Parts: sequence; structure tokens; C-alpha cells
Amino acid sequence: MDWIWERNYRSEMEDIIRYSRLLYDKNLVSAAGGNVSERCGSEMLITASNAPLREITPDSLVLCDLKGAVIEKNQHLRPSKETLFHAGVYRVRPEVRCVIHVHPAYSVVWTLQKKPLPLYTESARLKLIDVPIIPDAAPGSQELAENVVRTVAAAPTNITAFLMEGHGILAMGGTMQECFHQAELLEDTAKIAVLQALLTR
Repeated sequence: MDWIWERNYRSEMEDIIRYSRLLYDKNLVSAAGGNVSERCGSEMLITASNAPLREITPDSLVLCDLKGAVIEKNQHLRPSKETLFHAGVYRVRPEVRCVIHVHPAYSVVWTLQKKPLPLYTESARLKLIDVPIIPDAAPGSQELAENVVRTVAAAPTNITAFLMEGHGILAMGGTMQECFHQAELLEDTAKIAVLQALLTR
């Protein structure tokens, strides 16, 4: 089928496909977890629900408006269950063009400690600056979307990586590359924090 995004948003589509696969290859997500989106003017392109990021194709994307309503999709698919919070991020952070949500192990483990994430490396201090934690709620729920939007809106605009309690990472940026780098750096930072905590017990 000739999708709208293949005609009008080809570069955004290619970004999502490329970085979805990279997220899987870098062990930032497993199975059918995680979701990726990119702003397309007043719309957004997002991965479908239960679509493994390692297998994303043009047919496994969904075009939505910035309230989360579907504009076009494969009839057999639904948009990611986290579409509401992706849309919310784009509404409160107009400079953001891309959003990544993944579930890497060390980031999830650290959030269960109920402590701020220590930024031990110079790179983390320079690029992450601070890492707010988004309170937990049921995946795909209105409550989770509200928690995400509230936390993101309250943070300075130079904060682009967040931990989600028991749920992973939310990263955003002006390009998909920026998003990916922030997500990868945050997981590495969480890994260092977890290992340091174990070694100093």
C-alpha cells in the first residue's frame, strides 16, 4: 500500500526504521517492547503496538495527530499503547522532533531503588545534566501519560532523558540520533550506578 508517510514523510519513516533496529541491536529493548516516534509537522509517525523494533517496516507504522488520534494505519494494527504520552511530549515541548521509549535492564533496576541517579562520568554530567524520574502507572494508561507530560513540562528544556519508574527510559531530541545517544548514555550511566552500588555494599 502507498502510505501517506512514504509520500510525505519518507525521511521520518527511514529514521524510525533505522533507529528502531539499532535500539534492538544495542540491547536497549527486547521482544516487542519499546516505541519510537517522530514529529511530522502537526502529526506524528509512531511504531505500532506489539511491533518488535528489530522488524519495523513502513507497514508497521501509524500516523497520528498530536492528541493521539489515528490518521492512517494498516487495518490490522493499533498505534503503540504509549501513543498518548508521545503526543503529550510533542505538545509541551515544541522543539522536540523525536521520542524514544525503551526498557533496558539497568535503567529499570535503578528506578526500583527510589533514589536519584548519580552521574559519575563527565559525559553524563555534561549531556544528561539531571535525570528526573517519572512516577509509575499502568502502561498505556491516561495516568501514565499525565505523569510523563507533567514531569517533562516541569523540567528545563535542556533535560532530554528521563527514567520511568519500573519502566525504562524516555529520551527526546531534535533528531533521532540525539535521542538514541541520550538513551544509550542513560543506560550506561545506570549500569555504572548499579555496579557501583553492588561493589560498595
